[in-house]
Amino acid sequence: MRTKIKTSLILVLCLLSFYGCDKNFEDINKNPNSSDASPTTFIFTYATRQFAYFYYDSWYSGRQSAVACQQWAQNNYTAEDRYQFRDNVMDGFFRNSYIWMMNFEKIKELNSSAITAGDMSAYGDNKMQIATADIMEVWVFQLLTDSFGDIPYSQAFDPIKYPTPKYDKQSDIYKDLIARLKKASADLKASSKGWTSGDIIYGGDIDKWIKFANSLRLRIAVRASKVDASYIGEAKNAIAEGVFTSNDDNAVFNFIGAGSPNEAPIYSSYFVDNRNDFTLTKQFVGLMNGVDDPLKGFLNPFKGIEDPRLSIFRGPLMGKNSVGVPYGMDDTQTQAFVSLNQESVVNFQPDAKDVKKSPINLQASWGSVLLDYPTVCFMISEVETFSSDWFFKGIDASLSMWGVDATLSTNYVNAVKLKWDAADNIKKSELLATEKYIHLYTQFYEAWAEYRRTGYPKSIIKPGEVTHVEAGSNVVFTPIGGFESGSDIVARFKYAVSEYTLNKANVKAAAASIGGDNLSTRVWWAGGGKQ
Repeated sequence: MRTKIKTSLILVLCLLSFYGCDKNFEDINKNPNSSDASPTTFIFTYATRQFAYFYYDSWYSGRQSAVACQQWAQNNYTAEDRYQFRDNVMDGFFRNSYIWMMNFEKIKELNSSAITAGDMSAYGDNKMQIATADIMEVWVFQLLTDSFGDIPYSQAFDPIKYPTPKYDKQSDIYKDLIARLKKASADLKASSKGWTSGDIIYGGDIDKWIKFANSLRLRIAVRASKVDASYIGEAKNAIAEGVFTSNDDNAVFNFIGAGSPNEAPIYSSYFVDNRNDFTLTKQFVGLMNGVDDPLKGFLNPFKGIEDPRLSIFRGPLMGKNSVGVPYGMDDTQTQAFVSLNQESVVNFQPDAKDVKKSPINLQASWGSVLLDYPTVCFMISEVETFSSDWFFKGIDASLSMWGVDATLSTNYVNAVKLKWDAADNIKKSELLATEKYIHLYTQFYEAWAEYRRTGYPKSIIKPGEVTHVEAGSNVVFTPIGGFESGSDIVARFKYAVSEYTLNKANVKAAAASIGGDNLSTRVWWAGGGKQ
């Protein structure tokens, strides 16, 4: 689905504790006799576009989750690779998430008010609009709480009553997210008219929104199941009520081509901002090449199998023997490695004269994936105790989604089947989680979350481990500022610095509740506490 993005100037209501606003904002543009609100179609497009663009760009994604999950490394400035995340970027990520969600709140308000609901119904059933806005909020809130842990939630959108909102426990947030998705699904089933325009994700298809709600519910339930086994039942209920059944159901915000705001975010970074800062990591390339990593003692569960998706991730200009950059080196070490291996380092080689020669995720029309069918297949396989059927459905769907040649796909699946058939459940859990991690390329927040939940893939370099050998000397991954992340990779992001000024009491209480505002503090579903 390729729909031209429509934008409008939208008055975004703001949260006092995050960004400050006019104390009389309730009275702005209020007409007691008629509606003069922006059409909700424009608001919905704008809000979804903000998340689809900025959550997948070179800042909120590239310099945060993409390096945290170790699928990408930076080939110029490696501070974030070594866990020195920029305060201004983290502040923007945290605060803007709430600002943009206020657009979904506005849609719900306009469709609930007796004054405006009638006019808004011209754009689709009122309950449908409220439900789809709520599904998008749930998607955002899961990403936020998975990144930080406890966050403002129940008091987040009432700045008059709660100028300094409390931080809700992640366990409570997860329960409420499930409840909201159930209600949204029920309301959508009772709706007959989808969005008339403005729905870039599904083009007004109510049935697909229902599947998205149930699939998102499945993801939330599976993620929580490690610490609360009752969520397995919730996951099975979501599956029974109807999740994605093919790649046609994928929740994707498709961009349509060059020219802001219609272009994909990484394309903009490379071809508009002229940045070429990112590369695949040596560890990710090695994992997909089916080789072990003797430096850290990693035995590849797919040893001897070359993943055909790697050539797509590398791009058509990079040869089979191209390599990734060892993760976690400092600037000098990285630049020396890139200079020495400049002909073979996977640096995506953007070609401004022929953009199609660049990797698929650098294309101007590349879509931001919110959730997809292959991921759903892998989750069902896990829920059904490593179902072979669903595991291979996930692989088939992933290879198809990434555009792998049919013959290469068949060869790859047959090779993986030999590994799977010989594996016990412990090894199957590794094969499943690792396959899922590979598929989640470009969905970096999800890849990061899945590693923190499962501990796979084992190829991930941890602090203190050898990432490279240069001139006979070991290069050790040493985070800036020491081992604040503990014995494993970064477990969460620190709260926004601005919160310690604007919402000090509540953020300090939240930090104490989770065990400290540190990179080593696990979120609730990963077991909580220090790692």
